[in-house]
Amino acid sequence: MYDRNSPFTSKPSALEPRQKTEFAEERLTQAILWCELAPGATATEVELAERFGLGRAATRAALAKLSAFGLMQPIPRLGWRTLPMSGALIGQVISARRLTEIALADATLSPEALAEGVKLAGMISVTGDRCEVGLLPTRRGYERDLLNLIAYDINPIIGNFLSSLWDQSDRIVRFLELSGAKPMSALDGETLIAALAEGRADDVRAALLEHLDRFQSFASEGLLNHSSELVLEGGDFDKQATSKKQEKDEPADRPIRISSRGRSSSTGTQS
Repeated sequence: MYDRNSPFTSKPSALEPRQKTEFAEERLTQAILWCELAPGATATEVELAERFGLGRAATRAALAKLSAFGLMQPIPRLGWRTLPMSGALIGQVISARRLTEIALADATLSPEALAEGVKLAGMISVTGDRCEVGLLPTRRGYERDLLNLIAYDINPIIGNFLSSLWDQSDRIVRFLELSGAKPMSALDGETLIAALAEGRADDVRAALLEHLDRFQSFASEGLLNHSSELVLEGGDFDKQATSKKQEKDEPADRPIRISSRGRSSSTGTQS
């Protein structure tokens, strides 16, 4: 009989500290991108470690790295804050994609990669804009696989930068859809892969920019319909005394600061 406790039975090795940190970084990154950690939510290091079953040291190291990437922000005496969602952030992502994504038109795919791209494009076309449970994330996975496939052979620095932009775009889409926005429409993968196969660079750029235009329209509509209030900082009654003191200390022509305050927690699980 097989004896798990036998001294002659190999035991799975424990994760090394580096592996634990990498696992913690990956887990927290996915929690941010999938809005498990809602944009703007705050949590302590201990709370994050306990919630996701991570070690304290690994969580600390992962948070430091995510802070360098801009996904988490240290808040004195409060812990850590997930990168907030804002119109400025969405605009920056769109602008960066417009400048960078057209580099995909220079990609040269091998016959094997083209065949895989045709399969992925077909899967995207079959699922289309259907929103049944399970189909939407499946289609998004095919879209991301297709974009990654195309980006594989271009400059790796550009490819890595695009990957981070697509991560941010996926987060924006999930955030707005969780807030009630109509689902983002599908990428026209068949047009894109056909243009690449035939070396029609202008048509590749046109297909990419057309999808980006739809993403911009989706984001703009989602923001306009998002249930949030614009309030002046210091406008709460319990901050009026502080505001009055600041008015004495600051010049009269200082700019008015505006922040966004959400009404509900419908954007995902709060930490």
